[in-house]
Amino acid sequence: MVKQRPWRWCSVVTVGFIAEGDSETILLKDDSFTNFLASLNISCNKDLVINAQGKNNLYNPNADFNTIERKVNGWIQLLQDKGAGIIIFLIDFDNSDPCFTQFKSKIFHTKDNHIVIAKQALEAWYLADHKSLSNYLQKKINEILQPESFLVPFDEIKALKLQYQQRGISDKKFLTKDMIKSGFSLANAASHSECPSALYFYTKLKSLNPANTNF
Repeated sequence: MVKQRPWRWCSVVTVGFIAEGDSETILLKDDSFTNFLASLNISCNKDLVINAQGKNNLYNPNADFNTIERKVNGWIQLLQDKGAGIIIFLIDFDNSDPCFTQFKSKIFHTKDNHIVIAKQALEAWYLADHKSLSNYLQKKINEILQPESFLVPFDEIKALKLQYQQRGISDKKFLTKDMIKSGFSLANAASHSECPSALYFYTKLKSLNPANTNF
């Protein structure tokens, strides 16, 4: 007689995102990402992703939130009204502050929100995902050893595109769409030994639902 595994009910956590700009929003709204979240027992849909339309709508260099507090609280309330139990801010560091820790403290937040910083920028995660980057360039390239070391990772990808395809890149939004089509995976970026921010995001997402510890 085959012993059956006990049935286990896995709850689903609903998560909302407030993203710095267009590229982050495109990535978070894509079916590949929401499917990835579903595999972690996390529910999210396009209505639960808000585009902040710029870092300055989430961050103030003097930690003075008077001009943005009402706006961001409105976004938080909107996501909560749509069922989000957890809200994550996704924002780039971009050398906006001499101190990384201080930078994080200058992002508007409430105690129940989670802040994820795509240090240096979101495009560094694309450099970390060697497989999808090779697909994008249509050329198997050597692994980028330190993807987060570039001050402007978008410029590094532009240089690679010019080197291997004699073509440039005109827009970060187009790059994000092309990287998604090329199979970009947060898990792949997180597996790179020198991309700690992607690993942090990946680990943070997995930790949001206690049911994930059972897998």
